[in-house]
Amino acid sequence: METYKQRIKAHLEAAEIPQSVESIREAAGISNWNTALKHCLELLIQGEINGRKTSKSWIFWLEKEHVE
Repeated sequence: METYKQRIKAHLEAAEIPQSVESIREAAGISNWNTALKHCLELLIQGEINGRKTSKSWIFWLEKEHVE
């Protein structure tokens, strides 16, 4: 069974732009916004995803490797 963190990373991998906590929550099937934020912040601290605090909330993303 996929964990929330695996689902979050899979969603961010497929995303073209940074994602809000709400969009991550919906995509990962997490029922509680605070739970989604907690998992995202843990992944951020572990260096597995990138994130930034905005004036409204948080956004998260994965660095894409640029192939030329």
